[in-house]
Amino acid sequence: MKLTSILLIGIALCGSAVAQNIYHLPNPGFEQWDGGDESEPTHWNTFSSSDGTYASLASANHHYRVNGHRPGGEGSYFLTIYTKSIVGVKANGNMTTGRIHAGAMSATSSDNYNYTQRSNSEHCQPFTGTPDSMYVWISYYAASASSQAQITAIIHGDSDYKSPNDDGSPSKYKGIAIARTVRTTSSSSQLQWKQMQVPFRYVGSSEARYMLLNITNNYLAGQGDANDALSVDDIEFIYSAWLTNIKVKGTSIEGFNKSRLNYTVHVDDINTLSPSDIAYSTEVDDATVEVEIMPLDCDTAVDVVLTVTAEDGTTQKHYKVLATTGYPVAVEAAEERTFKVYPNPASETVTVEGEGEIEIVDIAGRTVVRSECHGATQIDISQLPKGVYYVKNNKAKIVKK
Repeated sequence: MKLTSILLIGIALCGSAVAQNIYHLPNPGFEQWDGGDESEPTHWNTFSSSDGTYASLASANHHYRVNGHRPGGEGSYFLTIYTKSIVGVKANGNMTTGRIHAGAMSATSSDNYNYTQRSNSEHCQPFTGTPDSMYVWISYYAASASSQAQITAIIHGDSDYKSPNDDGSPSKYKGIAIARTVRTTSSSSQLQWKQMQVPFRYVGSSEARYMLLNITNNYLAGQGDANDALSVDDIEFIYSAWLTNIKVKGTSIEGFNKSRLNYTVHVDDINTLSPSDIAYSTEVDDATVEVEIMPLDCDTAVDVVLTVTAEDGTTQKHYKVLATTGYPVAVEAAEERTFKVYPNPASETVTVEGEGEIEIVDIAGRTVVRSECHGATQIDISQLPKGVYYVKNNKAKIVKK
């Protein structure tokens, strides 16, 4: 593997301390290669750069570069690795951010492993993040329906970690994510892509200093069939910027869902509302939150904006809470209404029973509909966005669904 380009700012030589925080892999979509179609992807290693007693015998690569990309992707290439037979021994495709050690002829020998070689900057990957999950696109052909391909990401400390030898020693790593799949296609000539999403399990006691990421088209050494092939594109680490709760003046927002980013709440006095009145819970401990109170062009509402930043410093979510005093959320008793409004909720029209002008306003107090009513009058609300509206001076609430 030739380090022909450095894609992450702040990568130190592996033998020295990691200079800056590193949260993502370089060349995760296999767009950069050291040469032609059978060269190594930049920042990745395979059999041609292996070491060990049988390195020369195992030096023939089991991979190639393919033109194209996964569904919805924009890259020019993806990686394919495959099984081949070497002097009667099935050797699975193997790609790693570390180095392959070929120490024995038996595929299942503990002297065959992938490892982080800290003394060689071409065979180690500094990494200091603790991502929540790994996303990866794969297409997998295997002659046997029981064969399983595997992608393993191991975050470990300041050691020459060996996999699979050290995988059962929690003191040697911090977190592991394992993506394993049976074949996605039964035809060797047909790709069938799917995106795999797997969580990291932080059960180890080591610190985060390096990542050893290994790709193989069969997780069982020496198993499978010749020409079983795994195609891989766009490996991505996900960092959480979700909230699990928001409280305004000590009251939780009703119906809160982490993936819903916009809410409306009633407060008695927005003029005294401050960031200290806003409480929240983050999905993960390493996310940070900034709270801002944003005035609007009215004196009855303000926007509360919560900006959540994940551990990587770039992944963000923006939650917005409209706090309003103009019109109470509660619907007044029927006898206090001048107008009767139905159906409610509604999506296209509402019928208003009453006499005189009706004015419908949004939660910020802005008039969105004005109409004269005589008896039962239908009012078109189809063009209004989904949300809560009020009949001005009537205190009736309309829900547009």
